[in-house]
Amino acid sequence: MKDEQKTTKVFCDTNVLMSNSTQIFEKYKDTNTKILINGYVLNELDKHKLSSDENKKYKARQASRDIESNQDMIEYVVRESNFEYTLPCSFDKDNYDNKIISVLNNIYFSNEEFGLENGIEIFALSNDLLFRQKCKLLGIRCEKFEEKCDIAYKGFIELNLNSDEITELFDNPNNSNYKFIENQYVIINEKGKRKSQEFRYSNGNLERLKLPDSKYIKGKNAQQRCTLDLLNNKDIPIKIIAGTYGSGKTHLTTKMGLYHVFEKGNYGTILLLRNPLGSGEEIGFLKGDKEEKIGDFFKCIEQYIDVSITKDKNINEYIKKDIPFYIKGMSYGSTYVFVDEAEDMNLNILKLIGSRIESDSCVIFCGDYKQSEPKYKNNNGLYQLIEKLKGNPLVGIVVLSEDIRSEASKVFVDI
Repeated sequence: MKDEQKTTKVFCDTNVLMSNSTQIFEKYKDTNTKILINGYVLNELDKHKLSSDENKKYKARQASRDIESNQDMIEYVVRESNFEYTLPCSFDKDNYDNKIISVLNNIYFSNEEFGLENGIEIFALSNDLLFRQKCKLLGIRCEKFEEKCDIAYKGFIELNLNSDEITELFDNPNNSNYKFIENQYVIINEKGKRKSQEFRYSNGNLERLKLPDSKYIKGKNAQQRCTLDLLNNKDIPIKIIAGTYGSGKTHLTTKMGLYHVFEKGNYGTILLLRNPLGSGEEIGFLKGDKEEKIGDFFKCIEQYIDVSITKDKNINEYIKKDIPFYIKGMSYGSTYVFVDEAEDMNLNILKLIGSRIESDSCVIFCGDYKQSEPKYKNNNGLYQLIEKLKGNPLVGIVVLSEDIRSEASKVFVDI
C-alpha cells in the first residue's frame, strides 16, 4: 500500500534514465512517488535516438518507452527558469546539464510546491559524477542510482511441508497459499525425510521432473536437478540458467548440449556464443584469423567437453563458436545455442541473439548478473531478461545459489 502521508518526487537526469529507466520505474512503482521529467531531458533523449552510436540509440528508445508506459508515475516539469538568476555565473549557460540543473534548482528551493514543510520530499538521481558535484555545490540533494542485482524471482520456490500439507497442495495447487507462475519449480522438503522432491508448475499442475539418463549426468542438489529438467525440456525453447560462480551453470549447460546432439539427436549442432569485448564489438587487433582470435574465450566451456561422447565424429563440425557481432542477419535451425557469460551483454544484444533461433532450436542464457563487467553494471541484460520474461510459457528460469566447487571457493562468494 502506498504511503499517503509522504510524497516523494524524484528528478531524473538524462544519464540515469538512459542507464536505468526500467529499474527506476520498477523500484518506485508501489510507492507514493512521482518521477519528474523536464523538457531538456526529453530533448536529449530525442537527440540520442538519432545517434550513430547504436548503444545510445537503443538506451534512449528504451527510456522513451519506459516513460510512455509509466505515465501514472510521471510528472512533467513545464516551468522554465531564468538561468542568470537561478545559477551562479560560473555555470556555462550553453551546457545542457547546466540547463537541466537550472530547472532542478528552481523547483528544489520552491516552497510553493516542494519542500519537507509541505510533506513532500524531493531529490535528484544521476549517475554523472559532475552532475552530482554541481548539485552538491548548490545544496541540492542528488544521489547515484545503485542497481541492486538481487532478483526476487529465482525460478523456484522451496517449501517445508508435512504430509497433510503436501496432499492439500497437490489436490489443488491453483488454490494453495502459493502463487506459482508458469514453469516455476517447486522444491518440497517433507518433514521427517532427508531427500527433497522437485516439481515444475505447468498448466495448473505440479509435474514431476524429466531428467536425462543419470549414467550420463546427475544433479548434485535440488536446484541442479531443476536445471537439468529445464535443459532437457524441448518444449521450453528459452532457458535462463543464472547464479553464483561454482554453482554448475556452465558444466550442466555444456553437458546437456552434448547429450542432446550426440546422444539423443535432438539438435544438429551446438553454437557457443560469448561477448569478448562487450556491446557486440569486433574482436580487435589480436593475431590470427577469427577462430584463433575468439578461441581462448571458450576455454571455460571446452573443459567440460568429453570427446568420448562424440562417437568418433569430427567435433568441429558439430560445435561452432561465435560472438554476437557476427550473427546479425543469421538464422539458426536445429541448434542448441549456448550463450555464456550473458551478464556481460546488454538487453539489446540478448534480443539480437534470441531473435536468431528457429522453431526447432533452443537458446540458453547462462551467467551471473552479480559478476558483470563495469560497463554493464547499470545496464545488465541478464538481470533485465529475467525480470521481463518470468512466467512466459516459452521461458524457464533457474537461479542457482549454492557453490559446489569447493569449500575454499565459497570463501570468496560474498567478498
